[in-house]
Amino acid sequence: MTTPQAQPSVIKNGSGWQWCALASFAIVILALIPQFHFWAVRGSQWNGAFTVVQGDELLYSAYVNALIDDRPRRTDPPTGRDDHPQAPLPESLFSVQFIPAYAVALPARIVGISASTAFILLLGVEGLLTSLSLCWLFTSLTGDKRFAALAILVVLSFGALAGGHGLVWLILKPDVRVVGLPFLRRYEPGVPFPLCFVFCTLIWKAFTASSIRTIIVTGSLAGIVIGALIYSYFYLWTAVFAWLVCVAILWAVTRWADAAKVVRILIAVAVPLAAALAGYVYLLSQLPPAVEKATVLTFTHEPDLLRVPEVVGAFILGVLIIAVRRGRVSLSDPRFIFTASFGLAPFLIFNQQLVTGRSLQPFHYEIFIANYFVLAGLMMLVKLLNLTVTTRTALLLVLFCLSWAAVEVVVPSPVRSNKDAKLDQIVPVLRRLDELAKTDGTWQGLREHGKTSSVVFSPEFGISRLLPSWAPQGLLTGTGSTVFQGVSQAQRKEWIYLHLYYCGKDESFFREVLNDRIDDPYLTYFINSTIFGPERILLILGWNPQRVTQLEIESEVAQFENFMRSFSRSDVATRPLTYVITRADDVFDFSRIDQWYERDAGERVGDYVLYRVRLRD
Repeated sequence: MTTPQAQPSVIKNGSGWQWCALASFAIVILALIPQFHFWAVRGSQWNGAFTVVQGDELLYSAYVNALIDDRPRRTDPPTGRDDHPQAPLPESLFSVQFIPAYAVALPARIVGISASTAFILLLGVEGLLTSLSLCWLFTSLTGDKRFAALAILVVLSFGALAGGHGLVWLILKPDVRVVGLPFLRRYEPGVPFPLCFVFCTLIWKAFTASSIRTIIVTGSLAGIVIGALIYSYFYLWTAVFAWLVCVAILWAVTRWADAAKVVRILIAVAVPLAAALAGYVYLLSQLPPAVEKATVLTFTHEPDLLRVPEVVGAFILGVLIIAVRRGRVSLSDPRFIFTASFGLAPFLIFNQQLVTGRSLQPFHYEIFIANYFVLAGLMMLVKLLNLTVTTRTALLLVLFCLSWAAVEVVVPSPVRSNKDAKLDQIVPVLRRLDELAKTDGTWQGLREHGKTSSVVFSPEFGISRLLPSWAPQGLLTGTGSTVFQGVSQAQRKEWIYLHLYYCGKDESFFREVLNDRIDDPYLTYFINSTIFGPERILLILGWNPQRVTQLEIESEVAQFENFMRSFSRSDVATRPLTYVITRADDVFDFSRIDQWYERDAGERVGDYVLYRVRLRD
């Protein structure tokens, strides 16, 4: 009988690139499954919407849509405002982290596709580029392309699980925010995500190079890559920087004779990095003071040691310590150092606040990067320990990876597609608004004054979520304007009051919203996060979160009641409407709108009716 040890190993050197190509193709298909499912649900009724993998993507697509329309880097699409000498806008997190947005918008503008189409294509592009970057990393680390192909599937299939999210953790804890394949969120972190592994590969080549010229060249290229990450996504560049620190320390400690090499590499990386940081710090200085509240920056020195990536990292380090003690691994082996760095990095990432005293929504690290670091570390651990991976084992592992990832992306698809279908029904009327923008003064106002006088109201909150991704008119609610930091909280609250007034709502409804007792989670979150702050609603965002009290709710209800009691034409004039959109099959009470506006007969567009309104004399 043939023993397992005698079976041919599928993981052996000298194999071709076709294995990485097959693994990459599998990831691309998995990435596109949500959109395929959505297309199947909508069929011939599909109007062009993309499937929303994660809620924040609608904000990202709004910004990309504005850039496709050649609006300036500093823009606030939900409110219909652009940076202009007559009306300057501050920097925002979007305008500072601009590289991914332009990487999507510029090709889309050249080809002539919409932001929605670009976001559909992004799922496949992100899956492909990430797979290729991992292939390069593991091929460089191990010289084994077949192993690299297997590593692609393992690292990208179990990202949610290793981050303490995904379907399994959804059963075990209440604060799960992500299911599916987290790295695919468009365009953050999906577009710059491959650069993380490109950076790791360049650092490997620098540390294992024998010539000073190669060290300087690869180190400088790594500095350019992290410089690009600085203007791409905060959580990625800070994480890879923390990983670099781990590599440098481990290399210096275990290979003291190479201390000069470590210094050369760090200097080579630091030169372009310093130049990028200088511009970055300047842009950050232009952010409005409210950004700290909007981003939930927390001041703390508390340790954070029990996140899932840290548990996995501790396992990696523990196994490495045992392997070293038993003489199976050499401390000076470069592969040992890099494997250990992937296990050590999460501890530095999640505990840097011990020194800096600042923490910024650390759960993003466990979803988008630290989880992938430890999975890379686990795969390197297998290779470092020379564990036998037979053909049968490898095939079973491939099947398990693909099955796991498929379940992660397929199971949420029906729920997601039902929500996406409602948004897709809105698209035709938004396309019509985009056409009207050429003649209704929207573009003229944006070009000449930096703001448009065209404002859209709809009692259906889905229109407020989706409109900036398709049309340039402003929204009455300014949905999403918090993250663009161009509007004060007091003004945003007043717009919410106006929205509820036109919807015919009273203080009883407002109280129900603040108590999260209405069947509209998006409106509920928007109102509550605007009034109380996102960290009070999504408790996962900060440290030691404080829940909203009933006393605070009643105080806000009293303010709304005072607004309603004293409502007058001056309140209407603060943000006059241009368009009203209602569902064609719903009976909407126009009495409050008709009291202040003249309304035309309406234009039927798909499932909606578009009304033009103007203030009465």
